[in-house]
Amino acid sequence: MEKGKSQLPSTNLGAVIDVLEEMQGAGIISNYAVGGAVAAILHSEAISTVDLDIFFFLAEPPKGLILSLEKIYDYARKNSFPFDKDFINIHGWLVQFVEASHSPLWTEAIETAETMTIDERTAKVIDREHLAAMWIFAGRKKDIRKIEMFDEAAIMDAKILYDVLSRFNLLDRWRLQQHNFSNEYQF
Repeated sequence: MEKGKSQLPSTNLGAVIDVLEEMQGAGIISNYAVGGAVAAILHSEAISTVDLDIFFFLAEPPKGLILSLEKIYDYARKNSFPFDKDFINIHGWLVQFVEASHSPLWTEAIETAETMTIDERTAKVIDREHLAAMWIFAGRKKDIRKIEMFDEAAIMDAKILYDVLSRFNLLDRWRLQQHNFSNEYQF
């Protein structure tokens, strides 16, 4: 798919984007981007997922060592979105909010996210190379499979990926897994 031109079939994801925009307008979050498996789907092809990962910054940065998402949960309560300790059910999507300011990689991933069309709305989606770096950092089998999917679809830019991995000291982790990837991604 052409960068920035991906479109997900109608899934009510647009309604979630509307809620995120409302949260941004209300001063709860300052910036966000779609990540995880849903971002992989937007960039490539359908895979199994049960949740929607939203990487975000709080509008008011944390003042201490303990991160509070209370404003997000207050918003959920006021709008009758059920939630548990990990997920908020927003229009049928189990949304996991991941505050990103503590991670330079996640921060850059949000700041450089691509704009895509989702259910006739624009939303920021973490780009392929930052997703691959985030997945190699996590190192789970399911994350390696997502990188393999991107590799097979030939949708990552090797130079950009190498740059991201280098800058965030992830080349050693990548090299432990690169036997799973094509020659283009042997660093």
